[in-house]
Amino acid sequence: MADCCEVYHEEPPKQPKKKEKPRDEEEKRPRETKKVDQGRINALQMLETIPAGDGSRAGELFAILEQYAGDREMGRSCAKAAERMAVSENGLDQLAAVGALQGLVKMWQAHGNDTSVSVHMNQVMARFWERASSDDQWICLPAQLAVGKALITSGQSEWLAEAHRAAVSMHEKGHKTAAMELYRLCIDELEKTHGPENQCALQAQNNLAVLLEECQQFHEAEKLHTEVCKKMEAQFGAEHGDVTSSKFNLAALKAKMGSLEESEKIYRQVLEVRERTLGPQHSNTLRAKSNLAEILRRQERLEDAEQMLKNLVDQAHVSFGRDDPTTLKARCQLAHILAVQGDETRHRQAEAHLREVVSRREQKLGPSHPETLTALGRLAFLLECSNPREAEQLNEQIWQRLDSLAPAERRRGRSRAGGFLLGLAELGEPEREEALVRQVAERRSSTLGATHPDTLSARAELASILGRKELPEAQAESLALRREVANLSETCLGAEHVETLAAKAALAGAILRSLGPEANLADVKTARAEAEELHLKATARFKAAQTPMPSPTIPSFAGYAPGSSKIAVPGLPFVNLVLVLFGSSGSWPSHIISK
Repeated sequence: MADCCEVYHEEPPKQPKKKEKPRDEEEKRPRETKKVDQGRINALQMLETIPAGDGSRAGELFAILEQYAGDREMGRSCAKAAERMAVSENGLDQLAAVGALQGLVKMWQAHGNDTSVSVHMNQVMARFWERASSDDQWICLPAQLAVGKALITSGQSEWLAEAHRAAVSMHEKGHKTAAMELYRLCIDELEKTHGPENQCALQAQNNLAVLLEECQQFHEAEKLHTEVCKKMEAQFGAEHGDVTSSKFNLAALKAKMGSLEESEKIYRQVLEVRERTLGPQHSNTLRAKSNLAEILRRQERLEDAEQMLKNLVDQAHVSFGRDDPTTLKARCQLAHILAVQGDETRHRQAEAHLREVVSRREQKLGPSHPETLTALGRLAFLLECSNPREAEQLNEQIWQRLDSLAPAERRRGRSRAGGFLLGLAELGEPEREEALVRQVAERRSSTLGATHPDTLSARAELASILGRKELPEAQAESLALRREVANLSETCLGAEHVETLAAKAALAGAILRSLGPEANLADVKTARAEAEELHLKATARFKAAQTPMPSPTIPSFAGYAPGSSKIAVPGLPFVNLVLVLFGSSGSWPSHIISK
């Protein structure tokens, strides 16, 4: 079998042998070496060694970012190091102060698709916005404001909600210039990212309109409020909560501008929708009813306002209880409506309401709380004509309580002469009392000056003594002194000084007491309006008088170098501010709803 076939195996062709180079020649050939960037290595090592919370090397981090701008690996290391630094407030402060945070934002924009960079940067910026939302003084510093601007305009839409939240915080704390710029930047970016009809953009516009109103820019605020109302209603329907809130704000603005009929019409629309959708006893429904009642009062439709407020008080009692702020505020408002109608029965009812409000607020809030003092002030104002002695005592309680809490620079220079002079009056020597106080006032004026707080205090005491006399000449001199002291106090001491508040309240009382039985109706109306306005100005500043003196004016973004619903942007707050504290009735003031 082996002979039957043959198998041929083809061998592969032989490869020619390579000619080996002599070893000496190979050794002589130069080797190719990779160039080492020792500076880069040192920078990476330095970044790795930065301990948590240490901001002392923020400047070096920023310099590395500038030097290695396009280096992805270096960007990761810088972001990681910045995250460690930012765990402490000092580290975050240093990163902001030297401009490192803006540099990190630029790097993030260049390498936004890098997961590691995004993770570290989100942690850094989360800490920045957390601090910004909780510390309004910090975010208003120039370096921090510049960082906020860089973040808003970086194209990272997830930070727009945080920026808006920070703007609301600044708005609430009174940093109006910075808040306005932040609102405008948020609106621009939201409209670019999500379109002008976006709910979050409309909410930010609503907030800006409220701030413009606070800054007395009424026409611009009215235009913006009207636009927001139309867009929201077209997009969400008339019964949407944000739509009624926006209309509520527009109604408040119309009232502040004097357009009472338009304001009433809008308030009635809001009230009708809220009664139907939220129920007649919901807090937002009662808030709309309260402000509508105030519009009726300003239109002198007092019986309609009284009936509406009685209904409001009953509903508030049922829904919230007798001690709830909503109930007590409604009772203050009702007391005011009852008092201005003039008859003795309603006057007694108003007094009873106010005494109970004062008592309940003293128990629940404390004797020196601004709302307690406001109710006490209303009671004193009510008693100016019927019981002037008690009114004077109540006012003195207010000023003593404010003095105990106010910063030293806002307290009265001296307490009133008190014991000695009252003793003279009780002994039947009022003329000697007047002569002594005149002498004190004149001496203080000649030695300390007419605008010195002690001089003003003495002149106020003289006005008080004259005001207790029944002679027309004494009453006229008392009123003239009250006006002089009130004007000089505000000019020289400031609108929130306790002496100024006391002077304004005293002038309001003097104006009311100056009205004789023969005064005509027009004069009475004018005098009461002036007295109401003065009293309001005083009571509205009780809270501010207790607040420490403000920091220097917070600058805006411009010119600084480095060194309430959810839709597209989650968690965006909605500011539903009712700006006007109408009259003295206590209508609902500014409030913020975060949804």
